[in-house]
Amino acid sequence: MNGKLLVAIVTLSVVIASVGSWALHYYVSPSVREQNVSSSSFNVSSRETSLGSSSSKVSGNWSNHLIFLYNTGGSFTVLGSYEGDSAYSVGEAYTPDATIFLSPFIWNMKSAAGYVNMTYHGSTLRVNISMTNFHRISPNINVDGYPGVMYGQEYWFPFVGSTFQSFLLDLPAKVESLPQTQSQLSYSLWSYRGSIDDFSYDIWLTQDPNTTHLSFPDVEIMIWLYHQEQVTSSYFVPVGSFVVTGIVNGTSKSLDFSVYVLPHTGNSNGWIGVYYVSQQQLEGNVTLPLTKMIQASFPFMKNVFNNISEAPYYLNAIQVGMEFNNDSTGAAIMGYYLYNWTIEVQ
Repeated sequence: MNGKLLVAIVTLSVVIASVGSWALHYYVSPSVREQNVSSSSFNVSSRETSLGSSSSKVSGNWSNHLIFLYNTGGSFTVLGSYEGDSAYSVGEAYTPDATIFLSPFIWNMKSAAGYVNMTYHGSTLRVNISMTNFHRISPNINVDGYPGVMYGQEYWFPFVGSTFQSFLLDLPAKVESLPQTQSQLSYSLWSYRGSIDDFSYDIWLTQDPNTTHLSFPDVEIMIWLYHQEQVTSSYFVPVGSFVVTGIVNGTSKSLDFSVYVLPHTGNSNGWIGVYYVSQQQLEGNVTLPLTKMIQASFPFMKNVFNNISEAPYYLNAIQVGMEFNNDSTGAAIMGYYLYNWTIEVQ
């Protein structure tokens, strides 16, 4: 599927990436990939949390093997809207150790008023969603979009490119030989109208590291840190639970995730989905052992596909973002603040 080629021009240390074809979350029809987009007035939340001044700093007992993934080049904005035909706009931010792509990625928008505003003001990314009269391409899928950031390489929609990467974690990389990583996010969430489906990692594994089209047996791993959506569809196979030690707001905690496998996304040849759904609503400063959770996905997939193994797979990219949904009137007014993303490579 060929996506539209869009160019979003932003200032101050931003390189703009082009837009191509990509695959969607959940059991989305592959035909749900091309749509237009619009702009109108936008309401910025006045909610500023105490995290903004403190959690952008990395805390705890860290080694010096760190990848800092936050903007360092001033302020800039990427907008996504219907009339502006910019639902898939892509920007690139320069970080201390690499670059990251960002996109509003409003993939399930048939039409709407308003827009998604993604603004880096210094190191803090402020994502404000202010949309009304939202009509989805697939009404039965309770997700409007996934505005977020990406580190790594995705030659599919919407990023169609590779970020500059740290030598500590150069992607794509073989899953079985990945270094152990601890990924720390500092963030806060707010919601006025509509719902936060999930604030999550979205991680992509492929057997061809340079693929431009996702299909079986490629793998999407989602780690839902916070969610108002529940997994209720019969398409998702419950395969157990996963308990891992993380750090939440400076305190070591045992974190419990329910795990689901979606055998095929979109159609009978669709990619595999693995969903870690947190049983705690995590917000603030959250650190998880990312490599451990990626590699642990394969025993869960074996519950559905007996012959699967991690040996052929590459880790292509890691995304962080928020899936959102409008309310019954078509309004979605919510957002998040991402103060810091740091990966420790051990």
